[in-house]
Parts: sequence; structure tokens; C-alpha cells
Amino acid sequence: MLQEQEILKLIAGGENSYIEFKEDTVDNKKLAKEMIALSNHRGGYLLLGVDDAGKISGITLDGNEERIANICSDSIKPVINPAYYEMSIEDKRIGVVEIDNGCNKPYYMEDKAAKTNRYYMRYGSTTREVKNRDELQRLFQASQNIHYEIIPASYAKLEALDEYEIKEYLKNNRSGIELTEENKLSLFQSLELITFADNQYRPTIAGLLLFGKDRVTKCLPQAEIMCVKVSGTHITDGKENLKFFERDVFNNFKDAVSFFYLYNKQSFVIEGMKRINFYDYPEKAFREILANAIIHRDYTIAGTGIAVWIYEDRIEIKSPGGLPNTITIEKMKVGVKYHRNPVLAQYFFDANMVERAGQGIPKSNRWLKENGNPTLDIKEDEHEVVVTMYKRGKIT
Repeated sequence: MLQEQEILKLIAGGENSYIEFKEDTVDNKKLAKEMIALSNHRGGYLLLGVDDAGKISGITLDGNEERIANICSDSIKPVINPAYYEMSIEDKRIGVVEIDNGCNKPYYMEDKAAKTNRYYMRYGSTTREVKNRDELQRLFQASQNIHYEIIPASYAKLEALDEYEIKEYLKNNRSGIELTEENKLSLFQSLELITFADNQYRPTIAGLLLFGKDRVTKCLPQAEIMCVKVSGTHITDGKENLKFFERDVFNNFKDAVSFFYLYNKQSFVIEGMKRINFYDYPEKAFREILANAIIHRDYTIAGTGIAVWIYEDRIEIKSPGGLPNTITIEKMKVGVKYHRNPVLAQYFFDANMVERAGQGIPKSNRWLKENGNPTLDIKEDEHEVVVTMYKRGKIT
């Protein structure tokens, strides 16, 4: 339950992706839309008795608690159960609706007249209906009811998959599975590399990401990894080197690691009669964090790729999209496992390119400590996750 000063602070900050102001005379349908949008986002507060400009007008109606409960049970699917309470501020009553980050996403409103369901999301300080196909897929993926990686890439044909690379992968990582012309379609389906859609077989998103031919970013710009070497410690400093890797995610991973090698300097110290060599960063930690960025990024976001920024004092790996539903940075640090893209995760694990689920961050921190580096700094918002490795000996 918020206290008076906390509410005043929220009002002073204005509406945003977590805060919505409404006068209590607004109709029930509009209230339902706002509560759906906040539940589909990350929760937040709906303040009744505050106008759009942040002026406290006060609530004028009685029975708002029952009204909110009825809206939630009658108009919102699945049902949500927000907390409601009232508080007197500046001699006026304000109603506070506390809405949790929904765990049964996506939430929607039934439009019986149009015989359809309507989904709503927060975009900054506004609520909009979700109609775009990619946005709907992202919303369903957040619920973990659908994984974007296994839907068909409707613009690609089977010829876009590199059969030679698939054979090599199976030979090296899944012994006993042999690809033949006779079993190709059934095997590719069981491996979730293709699916049947529009009366034909098409590659899945995962299939193209893993084994797409040539320049995969022509079909899937999300596959790109950008690597940048900055001459200083600020993003505005000069760029010594800039590369865009645009093939499948396996090759992009290898290319990005090779880029990292160019700038991971080796040094040594003398202890007694021994020379002890070390690098600025432990290679195992970089590989693990990069692989995790690839297998956990939000591939429904098509406008940007993974970015590796190598500064003089740190490396930042930026992965598009926030953390999946229910996962927090604290849970990541203690090894709670999650899979936004379980197919990609399994392929990388089978190829010994990542640690088992949930162990990547704890083990990376151990490798960093052994090398004399600070532990990882992890920051997250709704747009991206940024993992920072600081240089050996750096004090943070």
C-alpha cells in the first residue's frame, strides 16, 4: 500500500508506462483497457481522481472498489485481482488501483459484437490496442504460451536452409541421427527446423537462425551481431573498428568471438620465480555471455541486433528486449533457469557453446573473479538487457 508522499511523487512524475491517471467518471470500458494494458506490460498504478495533467480532482463516486472488482471479473480475461484502496490527499479522495505484472498474459477484452478479442499494451504513457502481427506474437511469447522461434518464416523456402551444415551439426553433436533424402522432411520437423504452413513446408525462425544460407539477415535482420571497438571509455569516442556479422547465429557467434580476440590483451606478473599470464577478460565468460544473448534475446524485435561494444575499460553486450516474464536480474545471478527460445538453447547446449540452463551468469562471475575482474553488471529495461564485463583490475 502506497503512502501519501509516494502517491504525490507518482503524480508529480506524470503518466508513464507504469502510471495512468483517470477521473472516476470515465466509463468502465476505458478502465478495463487501462488495467489490461498495465497487466500485459509489467503492472503499475491506476490513480482515480487525478486528471491527465496531474491535477488532483478527487473521486466523486461511491462504490469504486466494487466497480473495479466487477470490471475485472466481467470484462477482463483471464481475470485479474488488483488491490484497491482510497486515500485522502489535499482534502480530496484518491482511488489507487495496484496492478501486478500479469502472470497469465496475454490479457484481453472480449468484443462480442465484433466476435473477436482485443488486446491492449502500454506504449510510454499511452494505451493502444495491439493489432500488428509481430506485436501480438511478442505478447503471446511473453506468456510463454508460444515461442516465436518455432513459427514459420513465411517468406522463406526450404532451399534457404543449408543441408550440409545441418548434416555436420548432427554428425558432431547428435550422433546416431543420419539425414537422408527419404527422412529429410520428417527429421527437419522433429528437429523444429521446419513446419507445415500454407499447404507447404517452410523453415521455422529457429531453422533460419541456426542453419540459414549465406546472408541470413536478408530474411531475418534479427540475426545480426554488431561489434564495435571504441578508442576510449565513452560511446561518443572514436571507433577503431566496426563490423556487422550477418550469417547464421553459429557463425556470427564465432565471428564475434574472433573480434573479441583482437582486443583481449595479454599481460603478465612475476610472483617469485614464476611468470603468470592473464588476459583483460576471461574468454569463457565472454563466450558464455554472448551465447546467452543470442539464445535469450527477443527475436520478435526486428529493428535491431545484438551489439558488442568494446571500450578501453569494459565490454558491453546488449541484447534486444527485456527479460522474460517472472525473471529478474536477481534470479539470473543465482542461477534460476529460463528459456525464451528453448530450441536455440538446446542447439547451443548440444554444441557445448553454453553452460547448462541457469548456470551461465554464476559461472561467468566465478571465471571473472578467478581472473581478477569485477563481477558482471547487469541492467535491464523493457527495450534491452545490457551485461557489462569490466577490465581486469577495474574498481567499480
